[in-house]
Amino acid sequence: MTNEEKEKIKKKRIAEYNKIFKELPQEKKKLIRKSIEQAVHMEMQLDELQIQLEKVGFVEEYCNGNNQFGKKESTESKAYNTLMKNYIAIIKVLLSELPQTKNEDDDEEFKKFIMERVRR
Repeated sequence: MTNEEKEKIKKKRIAEYNKIFKELPQEKKKLIRKSIEQAVHMEMQLDELQIQLEKVGFVEEYCNGNNQFGKKESTESKAYNTLMKNYIAIIKVLLSELPQTKNEDDDEEFKKFIMERVRR
């Protein structure tokens, strides 16, 4: 995927988030803007790591230099798991900013949006 294509996807994803948070006061929108951008960046990184994981797998073999061999969690797997935890944390922060009186249909739309991202 080219940088231009990535940028187009990024802008689209940010617009989707902004639509979900459109009812927030302008001050809160300013505060969560960077969190939204970071969440989108993480989504894209997770997608790339997932592709790498499909190629290399979750386990890799190692040799520690003393002719001891074994298996361990792959570097890609560790990176993916760490990034996923951070992504979930930022999504929780964003969800907490949604107004409590918000229409349940909007909440369901956001949950569906997030679940779609997690399943990829």
